[in-house]
Amino acid sequence: MRLTMSLLIKNEADIIADNIRVHAALGVDAFVVMDNGSTDGTREVVQALQNEFDIILIDRPTLDYQQSNWKTEMAQIAKQKQGADWVITNDADEFWIPESGSLKTELTASGSIIYCPRHNVLFNREDFDAETPYYEQLNRVQYPINYPKGIQQNQEQLSIMMGNIHGKVMVRTRGLLRVKGGNHRAWHLWGWYNQTNSTNVSVYHFPIRSKAHFVANIENRQALLKKGVTKMGDHYKRWVKMLDAGTLEQEFDRLALNSQYRGVLSNLGVIKQDTKARDVIKPILKG
Repeated sequence: MRLTMSLLIKNEADIIADNIRVHAALGVDAFVVMDNGSTDGTREVVQALQNEFDIILIDRPTLDYQQSNWKTEMAQIAKQKQGADWVITNDADEFWIPESGSLKTELTASGSIIYCPRHNVLFNREDFDAETPYYEQLNRVQYPINYPKGIQQNQEQLSIMMGNIHGKVMVRTRGLLRVKGGNHRAWHLWGWYNQTNSTNVSVYHFPIRSKAHFVANIENRQALLKKGVTKMGDHYKRWVKMLDAGTLEQEFDRLALNSQYRGVLSNLGVIKQDTKARDVIKPILKG
């Protein structure tokens, strides 16, 4: 099985090289990267990596963010130009970690969709302020809080990172009809028949890595909303609202964990210490 990973990125210079190197080491054969108008050197980082990896780089600077269309397009390019049998549609802050073997362990010629669980990983507040590497963070959300749908947008005391998040899918290119916006699901000719849940791969999500990157991301979402692009998660709308109100700084106390906050959540089982992502990512990057 030949596996391609597609990435839709904008201003991810701090992590995009790590993402590509780690997944290449874990079994990804090729990458399709679409840059959505980066201004921080992200595109140049990916361009340099083309000397080491099989990467197709696409420029798509338009400010209309057609997630589903673009991700489906990249999957088709992976099939046609890289011979991909399977495709993972990824974000720069997500690392797909196998419990054993590689990312190809569960891939078959007769499969369609493999659903993989996804977990938020949170910074310790002291590490966040010191800009400690993301992969050193071990606070994984174990049992998310089942907030009612849409409630986090208007109730600022609730923590976005503790809520339940959808998993992601690996998809067989033969029979693929469409990758849905966030890659939480896909339409496939025989997905109804043999979609499975992975028992080997988990997606570790590192959404908040530094203040500067977080604010820049929300400023980009602010620009999209002003242009009329409203199809995005409620958490982004909440953060844009806080940015407009000048209260975004207060959100860092809910996104990163001080010792008291961490202790309570650990005792309740909401978070747990999980070394798996660090133990996989760090040796690849430092080796």
